Amino acid sequence: MPFDTLIGNKRIKKLLRRAVSESRIGQSLLMAGPRGVGKYQFAVALAQALNCEQLTSGDACGQCMPCRKIARHEHADVRTILRESQDPLVKKEPRSQFIKIEQTRLMAEQAQFRPYEGRRRVFILDDAEWLRREAANSLLKTLEEPPETSLIILITPKPFALIDTIRSRCLMLSFAPLTASEIEQHLLGLKKTPDEARLRARLSGGSIGRAIEIDLAEYRDMRNMLLEMLETLAFSRSSTTLMSAAEYLGRKIEKDEFERHLEALTVLLGDLLRLKLRDGADSLTNEDVIDRLERIAGALPEASIIRLADGIEDVFRDLPRNINRQLAMEAMLIRA
Repeated sequence: MPFDTLIGNKRIKKLLRRAVSESRIGQSLLMAGPRGVGKYQFAVALAQALNCEQLTSGDACGQCMPCRKIARHEHADVRTILRESQDPLVKKEPRSQFIKIEQTRLMAEQAQFRPYEGRRRVFILDDAEWLRREAANSLLKTLEEPPETSLIILITPKPFALIDTIRSRCLMLSFAPLTASEIEQHLLGLKKTPDEARLRARLSGGSIGRAIEIDLAEYRDMRNMLLEMLETLAFSRSSTTLMSAAEYLGRKIEKDEFERHLEALTVLLGDLLRLKLRDGADSLTNEDVIDRLERIAGALPEASIIRLADGIEDVFRDLPRNINRQLAMEAMLIRA
């Protein structure tokens, strides 16, 4: 589909126009930016624009046969190169975490061929930061002098993990996190309800992928537990209830789930501070529970909120040392 339909973003549409223009002069591209902001979808949209039969103002129609085949990953001239651990077509075990020299040599060889069915061959190398050094070196000549009929696109959230000679041979297109309103509009286009789209967008951190993947039922259950803990701190300070919460967080859930709880608690504390500063409902991530947040903010001192936030930072810092999570949570809640 046309990229502005996919993302609904004039800034990114302008970037696509630039990429189409630059790719016509044989420049290899390096697309850099956080995960989940649409880099891979952008690369696919670019491949469509370069092969579309009904191109309009540099925008692919999304309906012609080449556009549909590229969207279904069935076009003979558009290929994605993945590391083995991420490639569903690789069945062997163990699977490598790296992009290996055998893959890059084959890609460099195929890039010399003329297109089979389109105007331009496009090779999308995803997670390029996982290139082994010998694999990266095998690409240098092809990146520097790409055939006129082939375009090579490297995608990575960590461009400076690539060797200098790779970066210097590519035109870099930088992707910033999308705004919450941009993501919200995209989610509405996916038939999400307004309330769901708004919450997902505000929890996404600028990533469409994360916005779509969030399990809202799980998040709301987690948030409810954390709000009850904050309400206890604000109103009763029941030591039994607080120690029970510390035990649950510190001992009864796995480490990755524990970290998700702390991240969600950090977001709630940020909302409480915004209410303290009278920033307004529109500034809140968890606007759908504003009534509970306002009651907590009215009763919990600002100093307590800041001590909790500092305590979370300390816990995250000490986690690699395998601290006793339950004792750490007990200490944090007592200090608050």
